Amino acid sequence: MIQIGELRIGNLVGLNNRVVRVESLNEGWSYFGGEQLEIGRQIVLLHVLFEKAEGIPLTLDWLERCGFEQKEVVNSDQDERTFWAHPKMNYYTYDGKKFDAGYGFGDLDHVKYIHQVQNLFFALAGEELTIKS
Repeated sequence: MIQIGELRIGNLVGLNNRVVRVESLNEGWSYFGGEQLEIGRQIVLLHVLFEKAEGIPLTLDWLERCGFEQKEVVNSDQDERTFWAHPKMNYYTYDGKKFDAGYGFGDLDHVKYIHQVQNLFFALAGEELTIKS
């Protein structure tokens, strides 16, 4: 379950088997883009309890949509390893299973979802992560 403290406006999360963007946050509920109900000519925004939101698991497809690129690295033991890194946070990499800091030297095992990658990117790069549709 996602804790409300993990979310920022603009984060992508899963809701009812769809990907939605967090549009606003309030204690106990959040508004997710696309969750609206049209009644006649009125559009009623549905406020959804944030507990219903699910993290979108990291996949290589999602990372590529986030601008991460595949890189080959040779470590000090001359072992070739493949990583995915973003040009604006090249020191933080994903090896297909987990994120780490420093090409294998600092585990970030808790980063498992897209909203966490968005938050990490914002903290390190000082800007929002661009995600392709």
